[in-house]
Amino acid sequence: MNSKERAARLFHKGEELFNGENGIAKNQAEGLKLWREAALAGNVDAQYNLGVCYNNGIGVACDNTEAHKWWLMAARQGDVTSQFNVGMFYLQGVGTAQDYTQALQWLECAGNQGDPDALYQIGDCHEQGLGTPFDSNKAMHYYRLAAEKGHPKSQMLVGISYYDRMEYDTAFEWFKRSAEQGYSEAQYCMARCYHNGHGTAPDPQQEAEYYQKAARQGHIDAQYNLGYCYLNGMGVEENHATAAQCFKMAATAGDVEAQYITAYLLENGIGCEADIDEAAYWYRQAASQGHPQAQEKLG
Repeated sequence: MNSKERAARLFHKGEELFNGENGIAKNQAEGLKLWREAALAGNVDAQYNLGVCYNNGIGVACDNTEAHKWWLMAARQGDVTSQFNVGMFYLQGVGTAQDYTQALQWLECAGNQGDPDALYQIGDCHEQGLGTPFDSNKAMHYYRLAAEKGHPKSQMLVGISYYDRMEYDTAFEWFKRSAEQGYSEAQYCMARCYHNGHGTAPDPQQEAEYYQKAARQGHIDAQYNLGYCYLNGMGVEENHATAAQCFKMAATAGDVEAQYITAYLLENGIGCEADIDEAAYWYRQAASQGHPQAQEKLG
């Protein structure tokens, strides 16, 4: 048995112990011991798993420096997930000193293997000038590569680039691909397309439906606009109580206009019981953010 085969056997034996597989009693400490031995012998799977354990505090105390050490070993052997993780650690200064140049180099290693998260991050580095000069064209190039591999945020960003050029049909298709993966910002963009008739026919029902999808995920503008839909019966049956709930969610998240409307609804008992004290609270919240009508209400 050569050293590579022995390391692989140690890894698999450690996996059985760590997870309690194949009738073997679970023993994370012994499993980690075997993984460490396998990792030092060059087994990339053991190196990666040790990084995961130290990063997440599984079977050991959380230690990002150790996580970085083991992932760096695996990254140098070509493990794509480890390359991405090492790149992110350098980017964020986690487990090691922040180093944008090293971050970009490792992200590019992962990106060259087709990792969509890495391709997106490379684009973001070019857009922010991290580890490389600012270059919006290169940023969009990498976003496009990530988008074509199904990365939802990149799909949305590609959609926005087309939307800004008023190529609405193409923008709509990219927004749709991202929204179908549940990305809330793209769902909001879909709603705006249906509102404005950009890339599709205007459709108040579809508009409200996409606001609902994004609002459920905490998208503040979607919560506000959904409240407006329910308040005025646009694409949904008019329901002032639901409108008040939507506005209050956005108000609680800090949206100044939603704070003002929430105060107005409470003051006048629209969709809720009138409550002058709570109305005053929301007027104060809006006024503190410079809302002129709220400031006027408070005198």
